[in-house]
Amino acid sequence: MEGKIIALEGSEGSGRTIHANALKTFLEEEGYGVVTFGLGLSKLMGEPISKKKRDIVFQRRTLFLSYVTDLADQLENVIKPMVKSGFIALADGYTSTLMAWGLARGLEESWMRDTLNVLPKPYLSLGLVSNSVEIIRRILRKKGNLDPLSSGIDICINEDLFSSYIQYLDTFQENLRRLLQDGILIDTGRTYEVVKDEIAKIVGERIEET
Repeated sequence: MEGKIIALEGSEGSGRTIHANALKTFLEEEGYGVVTFGLGLSKLMGEPISKKKRDIVFQRRTLFLSYVTDLADQLENVIKPMVKSGFIALADGYTSTLMAWGLARGLEESWMRDTLNVLPKPYLSLGLVSNSVEIIRRILRKKGNLDPLSSGIDICINEDLFSSYIQYLDTFQENLRRLLQDGILIDTGRTYEVVKDEIAKIVGERIEET
């Protein structure tokens, strides 16, 4: 499967999902078959992960392994057959997102890399980053609240939810930039159309090279 996955990496609110959907539309209009997957989206692990985030706040290693299982289930049961049929697999959050999440919570990078070796490497990774305050505004506009686990409450940054989330996002994005230093970073603080067109151009040119 290696070489068949295009991963959009970033925190919640970075624009991952909206730009994954836009990229899917672009690729389909170009004549490619596209199948999507992402963090916490498998039928096997989606609900258990959601429950773990509510009930086992401090067992971050367990939650990390749950996300890995979630991705492996999607890849084995949904993505692999589609890729074998010639589809492009588009990930709404993949291994770099998960590692940045774990690094922000003190998990060992070597352990995470060893664990993630069971998953195929992406052909192309795009890191979506933006100003942390703008990311929070997007989340609040969409959901009306902040996810206590994502906000950093589980790592006890401080007692204030907003400032905890700022600190968490800053740390997450610093880790993501380092992890993708050989990849491509996209500033999603610009207008939707500008970012959408840039992603389409990058992906379109890379696919034509193969």
